[in-house]
Parts: sequence; C-alpha cells; structure tokens
Amino acid sequence: MTDIPWHEMTALALGAAIADKSIDAVDLTEHFLDRMAREDPDHRVYIRATAQRARAEAASASARAKAGLRQSSLDGVPMSWKDLTDTAGTKTTFGSALLSERVPDRDALLLRRATMAGMICLGKTTLSEFAYSGLGINPVMGTPANGADGTVERVPGGSSSGAAVSVTNGLAPAGIGSDTGGSVRIPAALNGIVGLKTTIGRLPLDGILALSPTFDTIGPLTKDIADANAIFAILNGSRPHDLAGASLRGVRLLKPTDIVFDDLDDTVTSAISRALDRLSDAGAEIREAPVPEFAEAFELVGKHGNIISAEAHALWHDLVETRGEEMYWGVRSRFELAKKLTAIDAESAHIGLKAIAVRYRVRTAGFAAVIHPTCPRVAPPIAGLQDDPAAYDDANLAMTRNTRLGNIMETCGVTLPCQGPGQLPVGLSLMAAGGSEGMVLRLGKAAEKILGLNDQ
Repeated sequence: MTDIPWHEMTALALGAAIADKSIDAVDLTEHFLDRMAREDPDHRVYIRATAQRARAEAASASARAKAGLRQSSLDGVPMSWKDLTDTAGTKTTFGSALLSERVPDRDALLLRRATMAGMICLGKTTLSEFAYSGLGINPVMGTPANGADGTVERVPGGSSSGAAVSVTNGLAPAGIGSDTGGSVRIPAALNGIVGLKTTIGRLPLDGILALSPTFDTIGPLTKDIADANAIFAILNGSRPHDLAGASLRGVRLLKPTDIVFDDLDDTVTSAISRALDRLSDAGAEIREAPVPEFAEAFELVGKHGNIISAEAHALWHDLVETRGEEMYWGVRSRFELAKKLTAIDAESAHIGLKAIAVRYRVRTAGFAAVIHPTCPRVAPPIAGLQDDPAAYDDANLAMTRNTRLGNIMETCGVTLPCQGPGQLPVGLSLMAAGGSEGMVLRLGKAAEKILGLNDQ
C-alpha cells in the first residue's frame, strides 16, 4: 500500500497500483467520490457527478484486475470530463442554462474510447459558458476558484476551468478539456499542471459540443507529461509515445521576439527566464528570432473579425437570440461581436489565416518547437473581473493572446509549470508543428525533468 495519498498520485501510478493489487478500483473511485462530495459541495468544480456510472465501471475494473484482464495501463483510474462531452443519460449543458435540460442518448466517441480502456467517468466539470472565455468565470453554473491559491479566489482559467481545478484540488487524477484558443493550456498554466493541446483534427469530435469547428480540439490536463501521453494514446486509439531517454541536448528551440514575450508581469518574467536558463544549461539551443506571422495574424483578425465568433454565432444563434438574457454578459457579448461580421469578412479571415499558418510553418521548420510563456500574467482575482466589463475584456485578451496563436498556426503543444517556490503558477509552452504530438511530449518530458517537476 502506497504512503502517498491517492489523490496526490499520478494516473499512471494509480494504474500501476491497481495492477499490483495494492489499490482496488472500487475503493479508489469511492475515495474520489467522497472527496468530490466533501470538497465541492456547491458544485463549482463538477456541475454534476456521475456516481452511479462510476461505481458500476469501478466494479468491472476491479473484476478485470483480479482476473488479470486489464484493458490498459489506466484501467480502473477515474477521470473528469468537461461538460461539453456527451454522456449517455446525463445532462451535458456546455456550462449554460440555455442547454440545462439537454440529455444525450449516447457517449461521445472519445468517452467511449476511454471507457473501453477501463477509465472511470467521475462526472462533468464546469467551464466557461459555451467554452467561450479564457478566464473561466461562469456565474450561471459556478466558477471554481483557482486551485493554487487558498487565500484569494483567483480565476481558474478557461474555458476548461473545472477540468484543471479537479486535478489541482485532488478531485480527479486527470481531466479532459477542450482547446479552441487556449482552453486546455490556459487553465493548466494558471493552476500549475500540464495541458496538452492536440492538433486540429487529430482527435474525433463526435459527441463534443462545438464552439468553432475550425479550431476546436480536445486534450488532457494532468499532473505530468507521462499521464498526458498515456491518456492521449487512449483517446487517439494508438500506442503511447516512447518517452524514455528524452533529452533537450542539441535540440533547437525558437524564442520569438514578436508579441509572446511582450508585457509579461514580473512573476511570469522571472519564472520564464529561470526556466529558459535551466533548459539552456542542460544543452538546449535556444535561438531568438522574429516571427512576423504573429502580428500578421492579429492584424488580419482586427481587420476582418474573429472566425470563432462567426462560427459560434452560426451554431448557437437561435438560442442566444431568444434567451440571451439568461447568459453571463461576458460570454454573450462575445457572441454579439459576430453581428458586425459579413460573410466576406469571415471567409477573408479564414483564407488569410490559412496562408499565414503556411508561412509560419516554413519559418519555424528548422526548430523542434517554439518556446514561450503560456500566459503573460498569473491568475488575477475573480472579484475584480466578474462585474467589470473593461477589466474582464482586458484580462481575457491577455490570457488568450499567446495561446490563440497556437490554434491559428495549426500547431500542437504542451504547457508545463515552471514557477519558483512560493510563486503563483506560471506555464511554459512548447509549440510544435501539427501532427507532432510524439515529439512535443518527448520535449515536454525532457523539460519536466530538467525543471524538477512531478517525478513520481
């Protein structure tokens, strides 16, 4: 029996303990269900638990373990799911009162894959309404306080707010989120955990409520890179990538001189500087160079408008127009931006961003990854933003600035914590060409070891 509290263990460590019979999947699931009831009584992290399902799945996992028939390395390990993932017979609401009675009749494909691998569905986590904010504030369904500060209630990051806090607060070993403009990486960074942004189109979105089909992706939020690798493999229906011997020695990393290092707060500046020095000392070749495509992308969006707004409005127009008063104003106002866009604007933005992404890939082809702060600021207090439109918009734009570029440039990437002792969490992002999840996970594993993170 391990001496480490179960909710502090990684998913893979829990899976190994189930395999060697030192932990029973039933007991493990009850441990997390008990913690959810005790630590989240007002459902700010989980909109709803799926306790009956979890117990049934745990009983099956326990029987498989006893019979030596485990389905995967994570068979019997619980996990949280962002409430945009269809769950058969359980409300899936996109974090909005507008969909409060929506009950799908089948699981999303990714949830089916996880279930077939033996993972336990604990419940549905909170999110920014319609997954449309980088802050995670949701007065309609509840805003989970950032798990890294027990004194001041700070934003959890969005839109996968509950997914991140479920991991940070020991309410799940790992969580599944989505990333359209940073919604996995931002909450992972602000809560001090790992977040994997997958390549557009890599994981199927069948049964996933859509914000922007052009950019929507799914990815795990975890305690470490190894867990992210294992969960990605299950969701992708593939073997985990080999992380053994991962090293940054001689690896060329690009540190852009455009935009992503602008206007950092002091905590982010010091943490990123220290992390880059340590990676360089370990043999990484970090080169500074301009990436003008970043500014070009923002200029194009400024001229023609945001594709995400256009697609979100097209998908949810009828509900928003008829029941918009039930929405949080911070999200409703983003839908209303689309009313200013013409069809020509939307298509011009789409075509233009595709061309910019091509030029970006050519410019960065000689580097393994682009390295930068995930967010330019640490998590601000909720109280100063929730009812102040100007402060809310400023903070949201800041939090999404760097991560949005990863979606626009059609990359995959990982964020891992790099804060110093006593600091609020800071995320370090490694952004690689789309389709390079294996490489970016190996880079992340090497960086994680150099930075001394989470080595269970």
